[in-house]
Amino acid sequence: MDFQEAVSKAEAGDVDAMVEAARMLREGDGAGKDLRLAVSYLRKAADAGSAAAASSLGYMYMMGEGVKADPSEAERLLSSAAAAGDPGAMCNMGVLFSAKDPLRSLECFEKAATMGSAQAMKNLGAMYSAGQGVVADRRKGAEWYSKAADLGDADSICVLASMYRNGDGVPVDKAKAAELYRRAADMGESDAQYDLAFMLDSGEGVPADHEEAERYFRMAADQGDSDACLCMGGILFEKGQYKDAEDYFLTSALKGDVKAEYNIGLLYMGDYLGASDLGKAKEWFCSAADKGFALAQTMLGTIALDEGDPGEAERRFRESAEQGEPTAMYNLGAMGLSGQAGMEYRESVEWLTRAAKAGYQPAYEVLMRLGSQGRADTADVRQRSRGGPRGSGSPMCSLSRRG
Repeated sequence: MDFQEAVSKAEAGDVDAMVEAARMLREGDGAGKDLRLAVSYLRKAADAGSAAAASSLGYMYMMGEGVKADPSEAERLLSSAAAAGDPGAMCNMGVLFSAKDPLRSLECFEKAATMGSAQAMKNLGAMYSAGQGVVADRRKGAEWYSKAADLGDADSICVLASMYRNGDGVPVDKAKAAELYRRAADMGESDAQYDLAFMLDSGEGVPADHEEAERYFRMAADQGDSDACLCMGGILFEKGQYKDAEDYFLTSALKGDVKAEYNIGLLYMGDYLGASDLGKAKEWFCSAADKGFALAQTMLGTIALDEGDPGEAERRFRESAEQGEPTAMYNLGAMGLSGQAGMEYRESVEWLTRAAKAGYQPAYEVLMRLGSQGRADTADVRQRSRGGPRGSGSPMCSLSRRG
């Protein structure tokens, strides 16, 4: 029924309509939200004997939704609904007692689970897995998550997938994990979409399928998942779809992802979006650098060197190098050898050595030249110091395993 019909029937004394009108008012479904009026309808329905109304009203008193939080009134209403066979009320009783009486909370969840509450089963899975109020038992936790998953609880399906993926309370079964992730992903769970995409992209437990991986990355990204947006930006960058890549990077950057901020800086520094805009590039690099992202410091050092400010370049390279960033280590050592930074020969060689040990090939080549000639070709060193591979325009889009 629509809102007006529900209100009309509720005003005529229809208890079920009162509950439905209250739901619409709480959710803003067909009408503006009005928690005060929702509470009024639920109170009338509860007084008329509706277990569903008592359950909903008890939850509102428990959470302070539309009313002042009142644990005693919440317990009274939830107990009444639970006694009438409402599994949601029994589950919320478990939540109500979770802090002050873990044993009673466990009993309520177990009763709610036997009444068919998937939420209670999931709560039991969490309690046994974490050892919260009970002795930790990962196997038992997995069993409860499995029961909730069998009832179609998407979050439990996702958790169970992670447990099979990692051998947490169950034997490792990556194929089973992928199957579960796909089930949750197709229900709209963005975490499952990302994890399934990761497994498809890397061939973990399933045959690698980059096209299918991209489809699930896009699903998660279009729901605002920051990691998925970063991945989609990288995929689209590789396809030459730079404006679309920027849109995904921007979504991730606005959620605070420093890699995405760095990537946007690279887009503006190059000619991917039209004419390069060094001012905007520096703004994004500075934002990432201020959050401690070493590669952004390296890029700012490279820009400063190109702009003829070796003092700023040295400062930026040093901050990045001290975080272990190989290109910055190389650039700092190269600046010392070429006379662009005020440091002793020994310190310059130490930075080059650290860069070489980190696998940065140009540093190794300079050190070999130093060993064979007794000095470096400073012109060559200066040329090399103006931005290594990480300043070449390749975005940071590496996948990160989550589940």
